[in-house]
Parts: sequence; structure tokens; C-alpha cells
Amino acid sequence: MASTLLTLETRKGVTLIRVNEKKLFQRAAQTFRSEMLGLLDQGFKLLVLDLTNVAVMNSSALGVVILSYDRMCKEDGKFALCGLSPILEEVFVRMHLNELFPVVKTAEEGISLLTGAKNIPAK
Repeated sequence: MASTLLTLETRKGVTLIRVNEKKLFQRAAQTFRSEMLGLLDQGFKLLVLDLTNVAVMNSSALGVVILSYDRMCKEDGKFALCGLSPILEEVFVRMHLNELFPVVKTAEEGISLLTGAKNIPAK
């Protein structure tokens, strides 16, 4: 899928989706939702969502992250999130989302986590 908002890459059997937008508000959040849902429809089983380029997001975009995790779980997939800015990391901690799904620093850590090269921390 060609997109300026999302970049898709496969490494070691893991689908890495990078978000290429600094602010996920309004139209960008809507585009994020529609593109993520389209990608999830492809049936990926191992997915790392990389938010390294994202500085801030609204509640709609945050909902897309939660929806993505939920869809992966329902389809017996594994999901990890990486690259949170300090602001986003604080939001995820305050909302206890870091307890819902694995959050790691880098895409490489996420790939290692999902391929079994690194253990997923117990919740």
C-alpha cells in the first residue's frame, strides 16, 4: 500500500509499520485510522507499530493504536509498539496502556520481542 502517512516493511517475518506524521490530529488521525484498518485486513500475525516520528496524537489516533492491538489479539497475532516520544510515553503510562501491550524503545527491540529473541515481559 503506497502511503505518505505509513511506511510498511517486513523484517524477519514481522510487519513494521512506521507512522510518518509528526502530529496525528484531525485529518491525519482519520487517514491513520483508515490506512491502519486496511493494513490489518491483510491478516498480519506479527506487527510492530513505530511511532518514532510522532510527537503528539489526539484521542482518535490513540484509539487506532488500541483498536490495532485488539484486532491483532482477536486474530491470534502479536503486537508491539515502539518509538514513543517522552510526551506520548507519559500518556501511555498514565492511561496504563503500557500494561495492555508491549512498548519498547526501538523497532529492532519490537522485532526481537515478537520473534522470540527477547521475552515479552509478564503483565
